[in-house]
Amino acid sequence: MRTNRISAGRASVLLAALVCTGCATKGDLRDLQDEMRALALRQDSLLVELRRQNLTTRDTIRQTSNQLFEIRGDVGTRLGRMEEQLDRLTELVGQNQRTMASIRDQLEAGPRRPSGGMTGGGVGDLGVPVGGGSPEDAVTSYNAAVQTYNQGMYTAASLGFQEFIDAYPSDELVAAAYFFLGESFVQMQDLDAALEAYRQVTSFHPDSDRVPGAMLGIGLTLIDQGNTTEARIELNRLIATYGDSEAATRAREALSELGGL
Repeated sequence: MRTNRISAGRASVLLAALVCTGCATKGDLRDLQDEMRALALRQDSLLVELRRQNLTTRDTIRQTSNQLFEIRGDVGTRLGRMEEQLDRLTELVGQNQRTMASIRDQLEAGPRRPSGGMTGGGVGDLGVPVGGGSPEDAVTSYNAAVQTYNQGMYTAASLGFQEFIDAYPSDELVAAAYFFLGESFVQMQDLDAALEAYRQVTSFHPDSDRVPGAMLGIGLTLIDQGNTTEARIELNRLIATYGDSEAATRAREALSELGGL
């Protein structure tokens, strides 16, 4: 750009000199005029290009600024969500600790039997209660385990249900505790343990209203294990025995997905 201006200036000086000396011909003047016009066009072209590049640079800067603003906002949102999840997790851990402490206090407060002999309620040789405690204590222990299960803390829930079963083996809620124990093991992907818990319901508590759910649990768990033959047998038995139950409806749906009854 600067070189073009200097060249145009020199051309003007040269033209003036030629005019002054009387040596310039018409051809020389035309040549100089053509050169000056060419230089002016080149200057205009360079100015247009500079303006275009300037606009492009401004657009790039604006787009980059907008992207940075969006990224900053997205990061802030994600950090806020992470903080909320961390607060929730901290709350759940605290609730779990309180629940386990409550269960432990209930177990420790139960009546203990003297060492030797197995009469009456008390604790076994390993310090695990094998009975005893009031019905209210049993309900409190069971409800604490159910609450833990509902909060999605399945490992803690399975421990709570097992401790309830050990402490109150004759309680009417034992069948329900075994059922939820099986459900907890399913969530923990311990399918063999889940089957064992469900079968405790069907084998030893045949009159419980948890039997249809336990039979459904057995059938679905067998499907998860790839044992579709045994699963069909169990689900068809459920339908034949408890045909009007919600569990039977779900059994029909599962069998339909397997390709019919």
